[in-house]
Amino acid sequence: MKKIIIFLIIVSFFSLFFVKQPALSGLDEEKKKLEQYKTELEKVKSTIKEITTSSQEIISLINGLDGEINIVTGNINYAENKISALENEISQKETQIKSRENEINLREGELEELLNLSYKLSQVSTMELLYEGSEPAIVQQRISYISYISSYSNSLMGQAQKDRQELLVEKNNLQKGKNDLTNFLNQKIQEQSILKDEVEIKSSLLKSLQEKKTYYLYQKSEIEEEIKKEDALIKKLIEEAMKSQLTLKTGLIWPIKGEITSGFGWRTSPIWGGKEFHEGIDIAVNTGTPVKAAADGEIIYVDWMTGYGNLVIISHGSDVSTFYAHLKSFTIKKGEMVKQGQTIAYSDNTGWSTGPHLHFGVYIGNKAINPLDYLPKNP
Repeated sequence: MKKIIIFLIIVSFFSLFFVKQPALSGLDEEKKKLEQYKTELEKVKSTIKEITTSSQEIISLINGLDGEINIVTGNINYAENKISALENEISQKETQIKSRENEINLREGELEELLNLSYKLSQVSTMELLYEGSEPAIVQQRISYISYISSYSNSLMGQAQKDRQELLVEKNNLQKGKNDLTNFLNQKIQEQSILKDEVEIKSSLLKSLQEKKTYYLYQKSEIEEEIKKEDALIKKLIEEAMKSQLTLKTGLIWPIKGEITSGFGWRTSPIWGGKEFHEGIDIAVNTGTPVKAAADGEIIYVDWMTGYGNLVIISHGSDVSTFYAHLKSFTIKKGEMVKQGQTIAYSDNTGWSTGPHLHFGVYIGNKAINPLDYLPKNP
C-alpha cells in the first residue's frame, strides 16, 4: 500500500509540473468550447430574430391603432363643430321664439283693448248714438272699423302663435340633433380613450422588446468576440502542434547510446510487479556515461524527484519537452540554455531503479509520446 501511495504522489507531482505548459490535448477542448459558443450564438441570433419579428408586428398594430385614432379624432372634431353650429342655430331659434312671444304678448294687449272697446260699443244702441248727436253713417263706420281691427289683430296673433309653434318644433329638432351628436361624441371620445390605452400598452411592450433586443445584441457581440478569440487560439494551437511535430521529426538526437531495456507503453512494473504505463524508454548504460541534450532548449527542472532520482527536464519550445531520469550528477543549472548534443548530466541508478540506465521521455504539453517515433533509427 505504501508503494502505491508513493507512486500516486509521483504521478500527481509530474502532472502538476507539466500542466503549466500549453497542452496539445487542449486543442480538442478549445474546439468544443468554440462549438458551444457557436451554438449559443445561433440561439441568440434566433432570439433576436424572434424579437425583431414581434417588434415589427407590434409596430404594425400601433400604426393600425394610430390610423383608427386619427379616424375617431376626425369624427370627434366633426361632432364638436356640428354641435357648435347647432348650438348657434338653437340660440337663434330661441331669439326668434322670444321675439314671437313678445309680438304675441303685444297683439294680445291690443286685442284686449279692442275687445273691451267693442264690448262697450255693443252695449250702446244705435238710437243712443244718434240721440247723442252722431251721424248714423259715422256711427256705423266706427263700429265697422273696430270690428275690422279686432279681426286683423286676431289674424296677426294667430300667425304669431303659429310661427312660435313652428320655431319650437325646429328648436326641438335641433336640440334632438344636438343630443344625438353629443351621444355620438361621447362614444367616439370613449373609443379614442380605449385606442390610446391600447397604443400605450403596445408601446410599453415594444419598449420592453427593444430593451431585450439591445441586451441580446450585446450578448451576440460578446459571443462573436469570444469566437474570434477561440479561432485565434485554435489557430495558434494548431501552429504550435505543427511546430512540435516539425521539431520532433527533424530535431531530436539520441541522448545516450545503449540497449533499450524497456519500451514505451504498458508493462509489468519492475518495482511493483503490477501493470503500469511507461511514459518513456529505458536505455541501459554504465554509471557515469555522459547524457546529452536531445535538442536545443532551456533547462526548466534540475533536481531530485522521488522515484526518478536526479532529474533534468528541457523545454524545446513549441510545447515540446524532454525528460532525463536516474542521473548521477548535473553539468547545468535551471534556466540555462543548452545546445543539442551538449552534456547535461551523467547516468546512474538513482531513484527507483533496478540497475544503471537512463529513462528518456518526450512530451507534447502534458501528453507523453513514444520517443522512438521521433528519434533516428540508429543511435
